[in-house]
Amino acid sequence: MPTSFQDREQAFEAKFAHDEEFRFLAFARRDKLFVQWATVKLGLPEEVAATLVRAVLAIANGPGHDQAVLHHVAGVLSAHGAAVPDGDLASALGRCMQEAMKQLAETPPHHSDGT
Repeated sequence: MPTSFQDREQAFEAKFAHDEEFRFLAFARRDKLFVQWATVKLGLPEEVAATLVRAVLAIANGPGHDQAVLHHVAGVLSAHGAAVPDGDLASALGRCMQEAMKQLAETPPHHSDGT
């Protein structure tokens, strides 16, 4: 148990860093799961799916990220003749986030520094 202000501060900083890493990994996994869902819906070959995953993972994180992902995937679906209502896409994205968090909780990522 931390006994000094410095110990508490270091513990807080470590927890913050862990939470931010978990958040980043959860969003990246969510986006990947979402793209996989969309490509299965379209019946796209794995090569096309892999390219789309890379494109979506390249979308900058930050404000508007979710909308950019939804817009990009909606565009791909539309280009392949599969119109999916925005609400359905948003629901699928939410389900993918739940699954990503579940997966990360069940199998935490390994750290190269031994932590």
